[in-house]
Amino acid sequence: MMPGLLGETLAVLSALSFAMFNIVISGTKRSRADNGVLFSVVVTIGFSFALFVVLEAGRLDLSASKDTAMGIGSFAFAGIAAMVFGRTLVFDSIRRLGATRASAVKRLNPFFSVLLAAFFLSEVVTRYDFFGLIVIALAFGLLVQDSFRKSEDSVAPPKPIAYVIGASAALAYAISYIGRKAGLNFMDAPALGTFISALSGLIGFAAISIFSERYRTMFRNLFRDIDRHIVAASILVSMGQILMFAALAYEKVSTVVMISSLEVFFSIFLSTVIFRIEKRPRALVFLAAALAIVGVLLIAKS
Repeated sequence: MMPGLLGETLAVLSALSFAMFNIVISGTKRSRADNGVLFSVVVTIGFSFALFVVLEAGRLDLSASKDTAMGIGSFAFAGIAAMVFGRTLVFDSIRRLGATRASAVKRLNPFFSVLLAAFFLSEVVTRYDFFGLIVIALAFGLLVQDSFRKSEDSVAPPKPIAYVIGASAALAYAISYIGRKAGLNFMDAPALGTFISALSGLIGFAAISIFSERYRTMFRNLFRDIDRHIVAASILVSMGQILMFAALAYEKVSTVVMISSLEVFFSIFLSTVIFRIEKRPRALVFLAAALAIVGVLLIAKS
């Protein structure tokens, strides 16, 4: 498989993992949400470390050097952004908005990512990237428009703060992608990068717990207040993170995050057709899905 195609394939698989995560975590409304976040970080640490030992430890040179220090620092920065801010906010947004709406709002990620990648990593946005981004932006706009409509079963729409939380999660993840790609430029080790990022996230939570009783409770109840939904969601989000890291090793940030926009349509299909935990979407949503596929194809062509 060609490196470019490999990167795109890994990005699609990552999107599928995150879509499954969206479905599973939406079933944890009665669980302790904060505990689910922390537990998922611990699972990611274990998963990524095992992959590092099996796939990367034998070939990496981890001797003290500027590249090693910069790589570790970039991965750690990405971990704080993704694990502490991004993951906490995305757990909250999914519970407030539901799987489909939360995935739609998370599609702000490509816009933040493209701008940050162009500014900090000097990534070039090609003509096809540009048109693909415009088409995906249109698809996202249709989804947001649909989500603001009152549902036919008279369920009250989410409050505006729920969308603010979702957009903040998207920005946090976009910042983390820049850190990940920068780290991979110094150290070609996706599994190690995921491990360092997750570990730094756990350390970040531990630091917060010094000042917060809420976070101290999270650590005390780490393995006590979990259910099968949290376990499954933690495994899926860990897989998504590792696959995303691997995709960034082969593709530029803008391409990976725009392809990951497929997550919302995987979520729609899974939540409405397979698991039937949400209402069947309107025709407008299917139009948005078609536009997003066109956008991804344009990006892939670049």
